[in-house]
Amino acid sequence: MNIMETINKAVLLVKCGKTAQAEKIYLQILSKYPNDIRVLPFLGWLYIQTRRYKEAAEIFERINHHTNDINIITGLGIAYYYLSRDREAYRYLKIAADKNPTLDILEKLITCTCDKLNKPETILKYAQIMKEKYPDSPRTWECYILAELCAGHFEAAETYCEEKLLKNPNSHVLYTSAGLIQEVMYSNYKLALECYLKANQLCETTSSLYNLGLIYSRLKNYTEAEKYMLKAQQKVPSDPTLNTALYLLYARKQDFQNAYKYFAKSALNYGSGAEINHHWHGENSINDILYVYADQGIGDIIMYSRYLPFLQDKFKKIILGVPDELKDLYKENFHSFQIVSTNENIKYDKSVLISFLPYYLNMNFFEQIPASNGYLKLTNEYSNLLNINFNENKFKAGIVWEAGGTGLRGPLDRTINVKLLKNLINIEDTDFYSLQVNAAMKINDYFPQVTDLEGTLKDFIHTAAAIKNLDIIVTVDTSVAHLAGAMGKKVLIMIPYANDWRWFESKQNVKWYSSSELFFQKTPGDWIEVLERVQERVIELRNLFYTNF
Repeated sequence: MNIMETINKAVLLVKCGKTAQAEKIYLQILSKYPNDIRVLPFLGWLYIQTRRYKEAAEIFERINHHTNDINIITGLGIAYYYLSRDREAYRYLKIAADKNPTLDILEKLITCTCDKLNKPETILKYAQIMKEKYPDSPRTWECYILAELCAGHFEAAETYCEEKLLKNPNSHVLYTSAGLIQEVMYSNYKLALECYLKANQLCETTSSLYNLGLIYSRLKNYTEAEKYMLKAQQKVPSDPTLNTALYLLYARKQDFQNAYKYFAKSALNYGSGAEINHHWHGENSINDILYVYADQGIGDIIMYSRYLPFLQDKFKKIILGVPDELKDLYKENFHSFQIVSTNENIKYDKSVLISFLPYYLNMNFFEQIPASNGYLKLTNEYSNLLNINFNENKFKAGIVWEAGGTGLRGPLDRTINVKLLKNLINIEDTDFYSLQVNAAMKINDYFPQVTDLEGTLKDFIHTAAAIKNLDIIVTVDTSVAHLAGAMGKKVLIMIPYANDWRWFESKQNVKWYSSSELFFQKTPGDWIEVLERVQERVIELRNLFYTNF
């Protein structure tokens, strides 16, 4: 029997569901011909079918070096999609969609990009293609609404959803989309809950259970949230989105043993940092080189960096991998560490994700939060880094009103319409400086008196230099809040009703940063009341500044 006949035999076995036997045949061939281009694609797709996405990605990457076959590119896109490696997924799925825009490829391209990457106009293009080619598919309806929401076209999304619901009143997909609209457009969590319950009643799916878990968590009903999240996770135990959601839920409940159990299922196998290996779990490793990989967003990395000094006597050498925009700031602060970019190839004996440090160092979040009075410093030589004349005789406030991040819920929850800042910006005897970058609404279009520093903020050492020259920072929950707190600067943090787990509840005094003051929304979506309280506090601090001047 020749190779092609053997491959055809394996293909028939796959069709009969006998994937283990088929895999054995493929591997036997590859043991003799390791790079046989005829066999590798079949093995890659077998791994896709059996949800072994890491192995699939490795196989397809081997082939991709030798061919630009669309079948291989599609396989890479799908593998990276399920591995939550969204940038790679986007790259390959976009090529696949341009070549052969199937319903499945378009859906994956749109969902991964809307959830994790900020490319709304690009995604609208593919949503329109989906709408034209597959107008009657519920998957099209869901993706088109999601794309419009991601692009900020809220009214268009709502109108489209209403039109489809009139014609399809029993569509669970449309009720799910209607719930999402209520969340992001109106912060109406109770009506969103009704929509998700209706969707789940019509057809119980992993998506309907997940959305019910999320909305109950946002309503602070953690018992119901846990019930639905666990039910969803049991359907797809390895799903990184569900495991991450359970991590966040248990962290909010202050159950960190369970939190990190689910976090490990997600973070160590999917997404950023999943490619590192030889994981350290807190054991004695004095003769090893440790690679600490900064696996989270900038704010999280800054928050978890307080734990880095506790590693110093435990290893022969420590390498810290951070995003490029943090490298200069971290070289200034962590002199005993080798600071590298997370994109560099590093040789090491053990590795750990920075977000796992408090867990493996066995440091309780409440009783052992170290360095809350500030742990990032800048020497005086950086005071004039921006070449900006900061008037020492005036009370100076930094302002940030928009949050970045992934998905729809988080960034929108933590973003304030710049127009609402009017009374705050117009406080007398106070100079405001904008530390906002990539703003959808430019502050000088509404308040020309504000000094916009965006053009000078090349990376976070420049942002830190600006913070060093200011008296107070007023910000939504974003990286600047963490940077200011880590520098020990007075920072007023405005936090949405559905707040991030680390702030817990307003009645609790969990101080990641002793210089911070937290201002929680009392009602979902109501920033006006929050801004009134913040304004009062800024005036108090301004008066204290001039009294002590």
